[in-house]
Amino acid sequence: MADDGRLVLADLARGLDLPGGHVQWRDTSPEETARRETLEEIRAELGSLTPVEVIESDHFGPDDLTYMIIYVARIRRLLPWADGHESAGRVILSPTEFLAAYRGTRPGLMRHLVSSALTALTAGQRAPEGASEPG
Repeated sequence: MADDGRLVLADLARGLDLPGGHVQWRDTSPEETARRETLEEIRAELGSLTPVEVIESDHFGPDDLTYMIIYVARIRRLLPWADGHESAGRVILSPTEFLAAYRGTRPGLMRHLVSSALTALTAGQRAPEGASEPG
């Protein structure tokens, strides 16, 4: 997520989507996978990752269930775009604009994930309980 609250999205063959993907043999953690996929799909470096949710997926069929770990993070830096990456480009939209444009097979799930991610990111920015507010 950009500092202004907009989402940085991958322009994929299936349409606009959040960056993500599968763990590869050389990935040492789910967090490393999230960072690698974000770099490959939208050419961005991420700040701290906050886990949002774990989702069961039957993408490979009902007898081969997998799990997706959903994270949210602020974009630390957008790198220059060059052809040859895993997406046709990156698009920056407000959450409302993205959800209106989303053409995936489960729009209700995407609404839930975006809402949960925004809540998790906001909660992570609040002052710890007992800390004094500036003022």
